[in-house]
Amino acid sequence: MDRNMSVGFGERLLEELVRAAQLASPAELPVVLNRYAEAMGLGRAVIYLVDIQQRLLVPLVESEPELELDTPLAGWAYRTDSLRVEEGPSGGLHVWLPLADGAERLGVVELNMSTLDGLKLRRCRTTALLLALIITSKRTYSDTIAQRMRTRPMHLPTEMVRAFLPPRSIGTGRVVSTAVLEPAYELGGDTFDHAFTEDVLHSTILDGMGHNLASGLATSVAIESARQSRRDRPSGARGQPRTR
Repeated sequence: MDRNMSVGFGERLLEELVRAAQLASPAELPVVLNRYAEAMGLGRAVIYLVDIQQRLLVPLVESEPELELDTPLAGWAYRTDSLRVEEGPSGGLHVWLPLADGAERLGVVELNMSTLDGLKLRRCRTTALLLALIITSKRTYSDTIAQRMRTRPMHLPTEMVRAFLPPRSIGTGRVVSTAVLEPAYELGGDTFDHAFTEDVLHSTILDGMGHNLASGLATSVAIESARQSRRDRPSGARGQPRTR
């Protein structure tokens, strides 16, 4: 059996990929991913993140071209949360997989390889799942990822409001909640929140007067106040929050 087709060898490489990616900066992540993808027989990999308006798939590496969200294979993989495969003009296969952390869709990853079988397909899916979790953990503190997901400068009030936003989409096997804000780069007092407390979905929509720093500050305080009220309840309580 070919070395990169060994099940045990592939599992060890996936474990090494996770360990290496945890220590890699976002700028180093594509290099780390490519090293292990090629070792597993998955070929060259390219990470694309969806922009904050969900119109473009933007490569994490700037040397790659941006893709419109209606691009046949890449866009389809993102919109339908499913795998797509096409044959390249010079042979080989282009495999597109969605990057999603639960209900939150982050983008897609493209893998280029000569052949595809059941074992490689499983490794492709596992790599995409792990990569989505890694990106989610890194974007909380990475300006690189935030920069790549923007297509133009953002107003200061918008920057402040977005710092308090939850993921665009959250969900379980029973329910999904999703929201977007427009104008994406010129927010002021508009914001939302959604979260689960055990089996209860909480959602909040706020529209503060004005589109300036004061309105953004007011809604940010209101959102955090609502979160504090939810989180300060005793576990399992359905009534009023605790008082001190």
